[in-house]
Amino acid sequence: MHKITILQMIGYGDRTRTQAEVVRLFQDTYPELPPISQVSGKWTCTAAKKNPPNKFSDDQKLDVMLMLEENPHTSSRQTASALNVSHSSILRD
Repeated sequence: MHKITILQMIGYGDRTRTQAEVVRLFQDTYPELPPISQVSGKWTCTAAKKNPPNKFSDDQKLDVMLMLEENPHTSSRQTASALNVSHSSILRD
């Protein structure tokens, strides 16, 4: 609810307000709510990370290549299971 309200207060196009104006307007309109910095902080911390945890590392790629070199008849599903990675990662890389 507060996110939409803040976006509406900011405006759009050539009719936008500065950050200071939005903060002042929000506090005047909703004095019982916490400061806008606390409200907006709840959704800014969900931004994308530089290295997501599901990234297929170079070490994992090397493990896949070594395993397939040792036993080229191993299925991609068996390889994925043995190396604890997803099947789609094996097929993709």
